[in-house]
Amino acid sequence: MGKLISIISPCYNGENYVGRMLESILHQSYKNIELFCVDDGSSDGTSEVILDYRSRFEQAGKKLCYLRQEHQGQAAALDYGLKQISGEYLSWIDCDDFLTPDSVEKKAAALDAHPQYGIVTSNLYVVDETDPLRPIQIKGEIFGNLNYQPKQFFLALAGMSLMESHCHMVRVEAFRKVNPELKISRCPAGQNYQILLPMYYFYERYFIEEPLAYYVIRKDSHFHSYKTPEEEQIRIEQLLDMLEETFLYMGIPKKLRKMYQRQSYFMKEKRSGDYRG
Repeated sequence: MGKLISIISPCYNGENYVGRMLESILHQSYKNIELFCVDDGSSDGTSEVILDYRSRFEQAGKKLCYLRQEHQGQAAALDYGLKQISGEYLSWIDCDDFLTPDSVEKKAAALDAHPQYGIVTSNLYVVDETDPLRPIQIKGEIFGNLNYQPKQFFLALAGMSLMESHCHMVRVEAFRKVNPELKISRCPAGQNYQILLPMYYFYERYFIEEPLAYYVIRKDSHFHSYKTPEEEQIRIEQLLDMLEETFLYMGIPKKLRKMYQRQSYFMKEKRSGDYRG
């Protein structure tokens, strides 16, 4: 049957697209999956859509668990989901994105075949919400041969590594060694970095060139919505605080923590004032 794969999906007001994500998990060629949908206090029909899928997941031999919390943000929802997992491998996905049908199978097979790696990352398609099946970019192409570097820590800090959530799968045993409490900060930004940076610091990464996930650009998403320079500066400060907290629990000495912050893409953004918007 294969190892149990735990997938977490933070969900917030996603009734118009969460079904697409659920369909992509439901129809995975890999069967032994538990999916935790953490509803971050949605005020629309998100819960109804998710709950309608529970019997279909059961019929397909997969498990779908619906969890709900008061609205606290995506990082808090992911943190809540981490406490529930029981799988040997872990993945996570935003509720507006989706996977290719063989995504879980191929990433799990890579970890099975390469026990020396703590994490596997696939390439991914970038698509627009208006035509989600027509790729406009293969994201990893911009990083070229850097994708194949087993050591990704400094590349990730510099903004030269794939950081989108659902192209990764983590070996849970390794993740527990770097994060025994399976806990991430409830900082409003940077939840992917909180999982990936410790893994990249202590473990090597295996790369799959084939795109196995779809990253959907939505104009009204939190990340892509317009931000004033002031709002963007607040976001960057939050990300720098997230780095400091992450480095701290990783046990990195203060001198190195400050050095790594200075090397980060976020500090470069702060110095340049090149804010999006």
